[in-house]
Amino acid sequence: MPDDRDADLFEASLMLLAGAATPRGLDRRAGQDPWAALDTDVRLMVEFDTEPAAARFTDVMHAVPDARCWTRRRLTGIRRRYETFVVDVDGAEPSTVVGCLRDEWTCTAGFLLGSDTVNDVALRARAAAVWRSALLTAAPRVSSAGLRLRERHRASVRLLLRAAQLLGVTCQVRPARGSQSIHVEGRGVITLLSTIRLASGPEEA
Repeated sequence: MPDDRDADLFEASLMLLAGAATPRGLDRRAGQDPWAALDTDVRLMVEFDTEPAAARFTDVMHAVPDARCWTRRRLTGIRRRYETFVVDVDGAEPSTVVGCLRDEWTCTAGFLLGSDTVNDVALRARAAAVWRSALLTAAPRVSSAGLRLRERHRASVRLLLRAAQLLGVTCQVRPARGSQSIHVEGRGVITLLSTIRLASGPEEA
């Protein structure tokens, strides 16, 4: 079972997969293996749509030895300009950082998906991390009908479904173009938001 000190590494790995650059032509491969298409030849750059996501990623990256994070704002788009938040990771070789986070993701994902236990504190803490990272990075839509988010990595969809089960939440998965759409309805939304913390800071689950 993963040690508690690895919880931040796991959350950092989830957010890295959500925000790291993917080279063209590898999106299909990434759907099978989310780690296969990370572009780390020169440097490690992770981009988020919101400042809270960038702040949370910076917080949990302290668990990676020698890694330092720098956040900057960037305006993108041509006709429509919008702001993104870029986190540059320095102080360690990109391949070393990715290897560390990939190993933690592999270990903890196996722990979550392979365990029959549903009331374990460590499991629930990591389940909360799965959903927190998704809600911070996957541009969820919340309406009177519930909550919806899209995820392109099949492995991440499996983790979200298992994490929801551990948190006592029912989800529905529907196919969407180039991704899968995950829906949470009714009180499941309240349960999710009351169980996890979206603000940056240490996990309290």
